[in-house]
Amino acid sequence: MRPAKLLPLAFLLLLPRPALEAAPEGQAGAVPAEVQRGVIKRAIELVQENYVFPNKAEAVAKELRKNLEAGKYASLQRPDEFLESVNRDMQAAAGDKHLRIGNNPRIVDQLRREAAGGGEPSPEYLKMLHGQNFRLRRVEALDGNVGYFKLDNFVEMRFMGAALAGAMEFLRRTSAVILDLTDNGGGHAETSRFLTSYFLPDGTVTGESWNRKTGRTEISRIERAPDAGPVFEMPLFILVSERTASAAEGVAYTLQQLKRAVIVGRATKGMANPGEQFPIDDRFFITVPTTLIKNAVSGTNWEGTGVAPEIVIAPEKALTKAMAEALAALARTNPVDSARLSFLAAGYEAELAPREAPTGLLEQCVGEYEGGRRIALECGGLVFRYGDLARNLTFMGDGVFLVEGRKDYRLSFPIEAGKAAALEVLWYDGTSDRFISISRAARIEHVPNRPHREDGRRDRASKPMTQKKESLPALAA
Repeated sequence: MRPAKLLPLAFLLLLPRPALEAAPEGQAGAVPAEVQRGVIKRAIELVQENYVFPNKAEAVAKELRKNLEAGKYASLQRPDEFLESVNRDMQAAAGDKHLRIGNNPRIVDQLRREAAGGGEPSPEYLKMLHGQNFRLRRVEALDGNVGYFKLDNFVEMRFMGAALAGAMEFLRRTSAVILDLTDNGGGHAETSRFLTSYFLPDGTVTGESWNRKTGRTEISRIERAPDAGPVFEMPLFILVSERTASAAEGVAYTLQQLKRAVIVGRATKGMANPGEQFPIDDRFFITVPTTLIKNAVSGTNWEGTGVAPEIVIAPEKALTKAMAEALAALARTNPVDSARLSFLAAGYEAELAPREAPTGLLEQCVGEYEGGRRIALECGGLVFRYGDLARNLTFMGDGVFLVEGRKDYRLSFPIEAGKAAALEVLWYDGTSDRFISISRAARIEHVPNRPHREDGRRDRASKPMTQKKESLPALAA
């Protein structure tokens, strides 16, 4: 049996937050006291009739009536100010961020058409979906064949099903997957279940839901599409933030509890129990949680607490950290390519916490090196220049520097007599190139150099090779 539907109106979830709290142009009139009274009275009725927690419904009603009689909202006649205050009071009384009033006549009209048995989306809505690519933001293969998928909403399957399936088929050929839900505010349960089904066997029990209206409890199971292909078994990392909400939290929580994914980022918003939207008048509508959900493993959910990541880190660093973890995991299970994957993983880890170079080291590295390579000290940091290209260097310890924009090599500077004797290029396969300092070379009568290739790199004939290098880009910068 399928669980209750999560927030059936996808249009609401696709709109930016200001659009939910302010009517469209021409509709943003003031909200006088008599209108406020009508809105709050109807909101209380809808909460009492539908909220999955009747005792909390009474607490909400008591709080709103008290504030209304005290005139708390009377001076807040701008729609956004009025709604911000009312929503804050409702959510505080109930401890539930799903509970909120919105302001948009188009949404009210859509709700009424759905209730009347219609509800086909308008051309405007369909145009918006296509214009936003169904909120599928990025899907690509990163270093080490780690797949990356950023998805910002779960739009209805009838609109985004084909696009979502295509993205998942692309990821099927990657070695690990990073699912980025940091900006995903939720959406349709059917779509979130479809995504989850790629990572779990058919029939897996994920939880149960109880609906106040029907009084029925339904068991939630994975139902894989017949053409979904084999279950993904590669390592999975899910990025989350304080902006991750509702159905997106459900995906992360379900896969976390079943030990199928590692969650990276910050605790999520804490909106667990799904609900419905109800019209209040021609402008305002209210979202009311109508269903209580429980996870099959934990026996509870993430309401009010959010999904707690295993790896806590700022959202802006979460992708870098997940890449380091994914590459390290792949290195442990892939002995043939372990050295390269470990090299890449160490680079990502170093990016997270750059180290301060020892006093004087940067100045010791500055200079000209064979083949037109130059190291300059600019704005307090080293810059590697080669021809017209320049890349910043970041110290990672042991005399080694990361090269901006390049993961396949690093630079090292052996110090002799207080000055870098050479610039060494350390490649991911354990081989290296060495370019003598020009000032040092001038002091040496004869240096038996190997010939340069046309691309500016050394001839490697005498160097042990663990992997062919013909496919690597030329060392330009």
